[in-house]
Amino acid sequence: MDTTAIKLNKYLPFAIVYFFFNSFLLPHGLLYTTILTPLFLLWLYRFPLFNYIWLYFVITAPFVMVHLWNGVNISSYFISYTLLFTVYIFCLVFYQFLRECKSLGNIYKNIALINFFLVCIALIALFIPWIRDIFWTYTMMTSGAERIYRLKLFTYEASYYSLLLLPIALFFYLKMVLYRFPDKWLGFLIVTVPLLLSISFGVILGLVISLFLVFCSDIRLFTYSEKLPRYFITILSLLLISLMIMWKLNPDNILFIRIANIFEGQDTSLRGRTFDALYLGWQLAAQKSILFGAGPGQIKEIGLDLFTRFYKWGGFTSQNIAVPNSIGDTLAVFGVLGVLFKLSVVTFFFFKTDVHTNFYRLGLFIFILIYQFTGSFISNIAEYVIWMLAFYRGLFPEFDKANIFLKSKLAYKA
Repeated sequence: MDTTAIKLNKYLPFAIVYFFFNSFLLPHGLLYTTILTPLFLLWLYRFPLFNYIWLYFVITAPFVMVHLWNGVNISSYFISYTLLFTVYIFCLVFYQFLRECKSLGNIYKNIALINFFLVCIALIALFIPWIRDIFWTYTMMTSGAERIYRLKLFTYEASYYSLLLLPIALFFYLKMVLYRFPDKWLGFLIVTVPLLLSISFGVILGLVISLFLVFCSDIRLFTYSEKLPRYFITILSLLLISLMIMWKLNPDNILFIRIANIFEGQDTSLRGRTFDALYLGWQLAAQKSILFGAGPGQIKEIGLDLFTRFYKWGGFTSQNIAVPNSIGDTLAVFGVLGVLFKLSVVTFFFFKTDVHTNFYRLGLFIFILIYQFTGSFISNIAEYVIWMLAFYRGLFPEFDKANIFLKSKLAYKA
């Protein structure tokens, strides 16, 4: 990766706000992209896509009628319904951005460089208590392990930070493998170190699985580059050596404890984000309507007793309960019909936009398809950004199968 300069373009400031500062100094749950919705509407008014705003109300109308019939807290319902509308507007704006922007690769490079610079500052801040919490979160990852610091930079959570980084990391990993890439190992460190410091096992494992399945989707990729086996062997060897050193120096580290807890069924984080989330989503929807769900904003209104009984913990309040994965959250809010609608939409666009013809878009699709069952939430714009990147036909044509196998490999120029 050429790290000599940051190339400016008119979209970079907005990308910086989205990636680094979207929730900085704001109350939890509020984003600058939410506050900017009126400006987004004004910008979108110039394009034909503005005419699709009404679609949000048409799709949600049957759910709204059932929710109101079953009874809701009007205040929390209106606030959450409006929040979902701002997410929808952001999605339209981001899609139009993809149509307008012809330099997304440069933006990825700039964000990666700025991010690594901030990570270096964060590493220094780790030893300065009064600014440490700006960059790091102090959490317990699994039962039986000590609390640890996880990199979050200016976001509100480490896993959200790593999810923001995912499209950039996948882009550069594929570039490194499929093209001649200057300073390959430096580039690898720039995108890998922040992911590792976030210690977001869900995102990291999802990324590894998606890369593996991308290569399995076309067996020719394994023989595309004569250096590819060397890369795999080198990375695998480094991984094994690192694990051996960790075992020798500290066999009770967080990684080994969590792996043991997973196999023993005692990992509360994994279970909470998968099976528990689906169960809670079902139980919350059942209180109002299995088919249509409880409605936006109603989890905090009806879920406190359920969460307290289920986890046998009295520390919950109406403000800190949430269903910790996107499908479970959708099930709670919009019921079985909402989940079926979401899965139907992503299946339709998978075939409509020929996702399988582009390795980058396919990798994003595989990742987020898996991740929605293990994390995220219904109003998470980082998730929707990944979906739209996956479905945008023409995104990074250098990763199209036709171009990969029919053209000679070219040196990467950001």
